Amino acid sequence: MPSFLQRLLDQIQEQAWFQQLKAKWDELDAQSKLYLQWAASAAGVLLVAWIFIGTAWNVHSIRSEIAEKDELLRLLRSANDEMGELKEQIPSAASGGSSAGQPLKDYLGGLANMAAVPPASVDVSNEKVGTPREGSKETLAQVTLKKINVRQLVRFIFQMENGARPVKLRNLEVATQSDESGYLDATLQISTFVVKTD
Repeated sequence: MPSFLQRLLDQIQEQAWFQQLKAKWDELDAQSKLYLQWAASAAGVLLVAWIFIGTAWNVHSIRSEIAEKDELLRLLRSANDEMGELKEQIPSAASGGSSAGQPLKDYLGGLANMAAVPPASVDVSNEKVGTPREGSKETLAQVTLKKINVRQLVRFIFQMENGARPVKLRNLEVATQSDESGYLDATLQISTFVVKTD
């Protein structure tokens, strides 16, 4: 036995509490000693089992956390891929630079088509002149999208705000359908700008 451990055992044996425990142990009969040994063994087994279960639970928690992070990473990569696809589609939106002279309804209809929103679901109304600005003309309008899903709405807004024509979303109201189809109706208040030619 290493000298350090021997010195430690010697110091423990010299303690008063150890001497008292040893004296009480010596006073016990053989059967009581046997019961105590069994109890100590059972306590040791329970302690080992508790440590094992605690370790297994920690491993399970870590694995669950890793699985959640992997799923989140997968979703982020998928979203990044979709953003890349959308950005590739942007240059072709509404004939590029010619969109300035294109009617707003036609322009937004082209964006809706790229967002997989049926033309019949798109309505542009309440067009009016916005705040006068030097060098540009602002048009305010209301866009109503009927019976679409969340994915179509997000794609349409992305196309609208990143298209060839500057369009700003001022307000958005979403209402679910009364049936259980999962579709929704969305009302968008927008403003768009075109450069003045005169």
